[in-house]
Amino acid sequence: MKVHFSIITPDNWLIFNVLKVREDQGSFVASNLTILARAFAFRDYNSQVFAIYYGDLPIGLLMQRDYKENNKGFCVLDQFMIAEQYQGKGFGKTAMKLWLSMIKAEEKYDSIILCYKDGDEIARNLYLGMGFHHTGEVDEDEIIMEYNLKEVRK
Repeated sequence: MKVHFSIITPDNWLIFNVLKVREDQGSFVASNLTILARAFAFRDYNSQVFAIYYGDLPIGLLMQRDYKENNKGFCVLDQFMIAEQYQGKGFGKTAMKLWLSMIKAEEKYDSIILCYKDGDEIARNLYLGMGFHHTGEVDEDEIIMEYNLKEVRK
């Protein structure tokens, strides 16, 4: 079995809505219902929510959207969660690698940007391990990171 993405549909959204992170992580990630609502709110920015599966098992969600600034195109990783019972097994890392390869293959963005909340060391370490770097910017309690796709393509 392997990790793969699918779309959220009327048939599976309730399954993904009940997935949760560990209780101590609840302040770091929006609820899945909020993720779905946020994607709807950002629909004019090409927002997408991917269902993350391990074989037939629903294990998480990922939300992305487009953002443009100063003639540069960014992919914003808005939300990423792996359900508590699947954490610590490498699924987050595998899903992130798969997603990064999808974004790179599109060749439409200059960079990927994301933020994580101060204190979320698991997210911080995952993103650093994937090649993201801190920009030095902070938005309230969220630390901004970037993955420069132009440098990767060189």
